[in-house]
Amino acid sequence: MLSDKKKFLLKLVVPILAIGIVYSAFRLLNKHDASTTVPTTTVGTATTTAQINSNNFDTTGQTYSSSNNSTANLLKNMTRTFDDEFNTFNRYVGMNGNTTCDPGGVGTWQTVYYFCSRTNPGNDEAEVYTDPNFIAYLKNEPNSTAETDPNMPFSIQSGTLFIEATPSTPQILSAVGSWAKYTSGMITTQFSFSQKYGYFEMRAELPAGAGLWPAFWLLPVNKSWPPEIDAMEAFGAQNPQGDGGPTMIHYASHALEVSDNCGGWYNVGTNITAGFHTYGVNIESTGITYYFDGSAYAKCPANPEINQPFYMLINLAVGSNTSWPGSPASSNAWPAYLKVDYVRAYQTNGPSQ
Repeated sequence: MLSDKKKFLLKLVVPILAIGIVYSAFRLLNKHDASTTVPTTTVGTATTTAQINSNNFDTTGQTYSSSNNSTANLLKNMTRTFDDEFNTFNRYVGMNGNTTCDPGGVGTWQTVYYFCSRTNPGNDEAEVYTDPNFIAYLKNEPNSTAETDPNMPFSIQSGTLFIEATPSTPQILSAVGSWAKYTSGMITTQFSFSQKYGYFEMRAELPAGAGLWPAFWLLPVNKSWPPEIDAMEAFGAQNPQGDGGPTMIHYASHALEVSDNCGGWYNVGTNITAGFHTYGVNIESTGITYYFDGSAYAKCPANPEINQPFYMLINLAVGSNTSWPGSPASSNAWPAYLKVDYVRAYQTNGPSQ
């Protein structure tokens, strides 16, 4: 028999079920956990992969350009290509009046995965991503574009996007299944913006609490997987294995060849759940560089899959007992919020990289 989770996914994913199955299979084989990273190398007092040291050399032995050590220097030769300051929330609405997967619509932020799912089954997550169309589905109403429903996970406050995660209502549990213990939100620029190479940045305050799993990442326009470039993942508290916590961020580059996978944890030295910080990634044909608060801290080598256009995703996942971050604790405060001040992208001036 089909589980509640599978029944729910079939209802929402049937139009392109084949794509979802392929993607989920990849995710099941390549879960976000320590096994997907290459062996770590110790640099100074921190243990991570390809971390940059004070001599501007990364652990692959390549010279690391001092001109790219800060975003201030990096952006001198770049043009801004995307900017959302979140004075309003411009939700994508497809040409059929919904936000599932139909192109040709209007708006900036798509609120489901490209394969139409409202969760990531390959990661054993416990949230369902909601929006007005999901709410209309629950109410058995025509597709809705209303942004004022109290179950909406998105709100704008003083130029900041709040993405809310909270325990599911009995109505949602009954309609979706017992696996969907939480509601939350995700946004992507799948239909509105993508580019090959360049710098991508988010300024945000991350939520505190066990099992909370915010991320800022990129996927290719052609819907292949891998590649995947994770500009930032974090846990609101350490997981049962001791990963993550309020001063730790995770970066990664997922590639077809296991030997090309790269990533690790980095201690930023400040509480990322207590204030706003910038998280950035610069993609070049020669490699991928990661930034925190305007300073480069890690570099991953290039792989063949990065030479194509990518779009941005931001989500607040909630873990289960079998997921990488673990599940929320009884002490968690609800609702929890991922607060996003802005999202920007830049591209290098002059000839293509």
